[in-house]
Amino acid sequence: MRNITLSLAAIASLATIISCGDSSKSPTAAKPSESANSRPGDPSNTLSSSSINAPAETFFSSSSISESSSAAIPHPASSSSSAAVAESSAVSSSSNSSTHHRISSSSISSSSSKLNSQISSSTKQSSTSISLDENGFATVADIYHNLRENEKVIFVIRHSEREDNVAIETELTANGIKMAQDLGATLKSDEEFSYITSGFVRTNETANNISKGRGEKTLPKLITNYDITGNWFLKISADSLAQYGTSLGMKGGSVELMAHWAYDGGYPNALYELSPRAEEFMQKVILKNLPKWKRVSIMVSHDIFVMPLTVFGSKGKVALKYHEDYHWINYIAGLAIIIDEQNNLRYIPVKGAESGVIDYLAIYMEEHGIKQPKTPGK
Repeated sequence: MRNITLSLAAIASLATIISCGDSSKSPTAAKPSESANSRPGDPSNTLSSSSINAPAETFFSSSSISESSSAAIPHPASSSSSAAVAESSAVSSSSNSSTHHRISSSSISSSSSKLNSQISSSTKQSSTSISLDENGFATVADIYHNLRENEKVIFVIRHSEREDNVAIETELTANGIKMAQDLGATLKSDEEFSYITSGFVRTNETANNISKGRGEKTLPKLITNYDITGNWFLKISADSLAQYGTSLGMKGGSVELMAHWAYDGGYPNALYELSPRAEEFMQKVILKNLPKWKRVSIMVSHDIFVMPLTVFGSKGKVALKYHEDYHWINYIAGLAIIIDEQNNLRYIPVKGAESGVIDYLAIYMEEHGIKQPKTPGK
């Protein structure tokens, strides 16, 4: 398969497309406690332009708490790097906005084919099987409608599509509002949900619009949790993380770095070890607060938090390897955490839109009229 070579200008263009940075500035006095409808104060920590990540695998796991004048964009199967900006990492003060490629729920990577992988009753799932798509995601609605009465579920998802400016006050786009309401429409019932957000306007708006889509008569009482602003897996600031990734030759900065880390480990000076840190989140945030939440909870966060958590929950099988194929976690996608009466946890990657993955390479090629090379034998 031939490589597709691009000029530096083209690489910069690709970087612009994937600049979907989502600001995750930490509150000055962020307490891990929860408060209804509250929002963080002035940020003291600016999460800088990060990057993006993702692979081509799938599944769910059970667990008990416990950047040359020219450059080539390789085939998704090979290792690569690219300039990218992550979502949940906020832009630094020198650039308080990013060019954000708006992606509709119907323009993201196709998930037409389904894996034969299913979650059966032998894994404490409902007798009705749940199919995972080619990227390893089930739909939020399938999980909800197959949830047993003695089970609880927390859907940890990235917020819906946002406006270009990256700040705490950044709002959803019109399409983002529709995406969230469409997701809510698939979850209609008389059952009351709990809604937990990072306190950012876009996460609050996502929760409110899911509620509207469900047909709830009044806006929900939002619960703010500062553990999900995007810093959970970072030992250093996102600004420093992006600089660290660049110093290692990663054109994708912090996103590419996080992709390598989430799937292959390493970088202990910048990031916590994924599994122990994710399990700590389950203990200190999920199980600790579970008694206060309804049977079904929607937790709305940012990609820099949701992406690694989803990789953890799928045991590295979900298709989010940006460093290999320019995939990144889509809006309103993430991880379903299902808890039984004995507080045993199991995880299923979920999507609230057509796909759980944003395929930035496919988007770039389509917008620039580049035909994807055919696979030999096809």
